Parts: sequence; structure tokens; C-alpha cells
Amino acid sequence: MNRIAQFLPAIVLCTSLLFILLAFTSFTKEKIKVACVGDSITYGARLEDPDSHSYPAQLQTLLGEDYAVENFGVGGCTLIRKGTPTVWNELPKIKATNPDIIIISLGTNDTCGYGTCGDRKCWEYKDEFESDYRDLVDELSKLSSKPQIYLCAPSPMVLETPGLDSERIAGLTIRKPRLQELIGMTKSVAAEKNVQFIDLNAPLDHRPELFTESDGVHPNKEGYKAIAELVFRKLGNEITY
Repeated sequence: MNRIAQFLPAIVLCTSLLFILLAFTSFTKEKIKVACVGDSITYGARLEDPDSHSYPAQLQTLLGEDYAVENFGVGGCTLIRKGTPTVWNELPKIKATNPDIIIISLGTNDTCGYGTCGDRKCWEYKDEFESDYRDLVDELSKLSSKPQIYLCAPSPMVLETPGLDSERIAGLTIRKPRLQELIGMTKSVAAEKNVQFIDLNAPLDHRPELFTESDGVHPNKEGYKAIAELVFRKLGNEITY
């Protein structure tokens, strides 16, 4: 007993130092940086609190404290270079974070044009969508972080959403097939560039309970949660960090 008492202070000291070391290691551990790139659907439009309930915010909760998720969603953003606003104007901010994982969901606004969405002209340049997407992937692949890149099929346009007026239905009826065409291009680019593809479209289509009433394009809180869960499951299967 006396011998144990003799070494007790040293044991306590070593244990304390071990806890301090573990805490310091945990505190200083670098987080895995996730950049969510997209339009108003990535930003969290139509939500009262996008900072808490957008899909990137809910993805942060699902991934936990070892990850740092940043929202680069911009309302109206297009992938096509000639669109306004375009993701190409956001590249300096995205690159500055040097993310480890990049999730891109674009294309919804690229369906505007030829009289839909007011005077916006995007669909007029739809033949440039695929080449611009290739260039975007190439540009982001040059980052020193060597990011894992995920291309998403954007969430759907749900014509069954309650409250849609006749003008909205007419516009979405034109744009919905266009979006499917762009999704096909997105899949092709993902396969060609050997990056991951996440389908946010088919799983949410024809599910009006997940979309904002009188809108039909932007999800509601539960819809954004569904997107976060789809992305989370894909990341869980593919992350190599």
C-alpha cells in the first residue's frame, strides 16, 4: 500500500498529462473542409433561417465536428459562363478556402430562357453547358487540396406542389424537361472526369410535401433535410479521409 502511495503523485501527473495531450490533439485537429457550391437551393431560399436549415447547415449537423461545411450558394446562379450571376464569378472565394470536398449542384437556373424567367437568357447557350462543366471540374481539380468532387443532379421541379398558379405551372412545364437534359449532361461529365455523381432529382420528384407552396422549385425545411441526407449518405460511402 505504501509503495502505491509513493508512486501515486507520478501516476496522477502522467494521467493528467495524457488527458491534456489528448485534448490538445483534438482541439488542433484540422477539420475536413466541405464546400457546397450552387444556386438559391444550396443557399436555402424560402427558409426563415437558412443558416440553420439550408441543406449545407443540416449536412454540417450530420457530418459532425470533424467537418467544416461552407455554403457557397448564390441566388440565381448558373453554371453556364454567359449566365448572370454565374458560378464562375464565385471561383476566387471557393478556391480561397482550398476545400477537401466540393459538392456542386447547378443547372436549375440554366433552364431559363426563350421567354421563361423573364428576360433571362441561359437556355439560349445550353450547348455550352457540358463544356463549361468540364472546365469547372478541371479548374477545381487543380487546387492543392486535391478535392473530392461531387456533381449533383439538382432537385426537381414539382408541378404537384399546392398553390402554383397557371403562369408558374406553364413555366415549370417548359423547364422541367430542360432540367432532365442538363442532368444527362452532368452525368456524362461526372463519368468522363471520374468524379462522383449524386442524384438529388429522382428521389424528391413528385413529392410536393417537400417543397414550398406556390413555388414548386425550392424545398421547404423537410425538403432541405432530405437533400442533406442524400448528400450525407453518398459522402459516407465515398469519403477516403
